[in-house]
Amino acid sequence: MRLEDLKFFIRIAELGSMASAGREIGLSPSAASTRLTGLEKVFGAQLFARTTRKTTLTEAGRVLLEHARAAVGEIDQAKTILEASNEAPRGSLRISCNTFFGRKHILPHLVEFRSLYPDIQLEMDISDRMVNVVDEGYDIAVRGAPLADSSLLARRLGGNPRALCASPDYLARKGVPSTPEDLANHDCISMASVPIWYFNGPEGETAFELKKPVIKGDSGDLTYDAAIHGLGLSLKSLAHVWEDLRDGRLVAVMEDYSIARTGAIWAVYPPSQFVPPKVTAFVDFLIGKYGKPPYWETDYKLPSAASLGERPARFE
Repeated sequence: MRLEDLKFFIRIAELGSMASAGREIGLSPSAASTRLTGLEKVFGAQLFARTTRKTTLTEAGRVLLEHARAAVGEIDQAKTILEASNEAPRGSLRISCNTFFGRKHILPHLVEFRSLYPDIQLEMDISDRMVNVVDEGYDIAVRGAPLADSSLLARRLGGNPRALCASPDYLARKGVPSTPEDLANHDCISMASVPIWYFNGPEGETAFELKKPVIKGDSGDLTYDAAIHGLGLSLKSLAHVWEDLRDGRLVAVMEDYSIARTGAIWAVYPPSQFVPPKVTAFVDFLIGKYGKPPYWETDYKLPSAASLGERPARFE
């Protein structure tokens, strides 16, 4: 049995005529009848009740038709996927990512990416807005949050550990908090979308609600700048502040209370039977540049409160 025989069988069922199905592929009536008879011998059943005026599916034919359509569809899809995988990555690639990640971890690598894939044209939306990947026509969105259940496909780019941090000047003025309870006596910088900070402590998860933040904003860069300039404590992704922690511009506090509900950093893209080569090329490239684990999780050392004022050492 050949794939062409199954396709011929399906067309007979769709057209209700063996002669018409034969004419589509250049078979004479006798050749068409011979091909169908051969298929019936393979399955050991009569597939059509044939008269001079009508060709009707038998019960066995109806069973075969259901499975034949599924089988042919799967094979055609596999062929499409294989053909796509052999294509050179090309075309327009629409990317959405938040401001800090795009500036710190994507833009610096794009010259190299463009040299590897000159036929890919890049379009980037760098903002803290959560886009609808499917409805807004994005090929990829980079997100640093717990991944909600959805039909979107996703690949993990790295972890997203966070640190509660402040500038050395702020800590010298206001002191160093040790527990979530201490935060009530501190100036806290709030993201409008994150009104509660969650910590993992010795007794489990603890929540601190930011009822009166010293400043509130809807931009991760604003809360970062506010912390750098000494306005208060800010909860930041290590992917955002790893260099600042390493070099002493910021200091992590409350190390006994790790940040809860951190999620990871993901590349998400629309659901599909196969992923376009341009998307695969871009995500593979980023993972290759970041490493496993990514450099923002390893290339720093969190300074302790006791070492305040000292330049923190770099992990070797």
